[in-house]
Amino acid sequence: MSLKVPVVLMALAPFGWPTSAAAQNETFLGTWDLDLAASSITRGAPPLIETIVNIAEPGGFRSMLAVVGEKSTSVEIHHYNFDGGFHKTEGSDPRELSFKRVDQNTIEQDTRRNGTVTVHRRIELSRDGKTMTLTANGTTGGGQKYSNDIRIYKKK
Repeated sequence: MSLKVPVVLMALAPFGWPTSAAAQNETFLGTWDLDLAASSITRGAPPLIETIVNIAEPGGFRSMLAVVGEKSTSVEIHHYNFDGGFHKTEGSDPRELSFKRVDQNTIEQDTRRNGTVTVHRRIELSRDGKTMTLTANGTTGGGQKYSNDIRIYKKK
């Protein structure tokens, strides 16, 4: 089980790491591990491991989300394009995401399924850039409502 996330991360190596000046100023880039003890998960069962890897791409950044649960493992790719449009995810849970940059350390995100916005997230970095907090409210793909799903990630 503990080898699944490193194997996924190794698979991302061909994507490379950012070297441009714009990428160096992006505060959300890097690898983030979920801190279960600090989180307050109200949407489904807590994962065993959850890791996010953000790398630069034109228009914003690409985010790989790897989740290892008790019964399953999933990987998704999200494109953080700050153009106001909705963009399809890749991987285990297809949907559309839209991102709005509030400031250097804050992003608002909406999830759309079948033409309807079902989830709103606020993504915030701490002042020191070492902690990322995702707060979500909405309805799961299975139709269950939830609120104040708070996930705290620590930068590796």
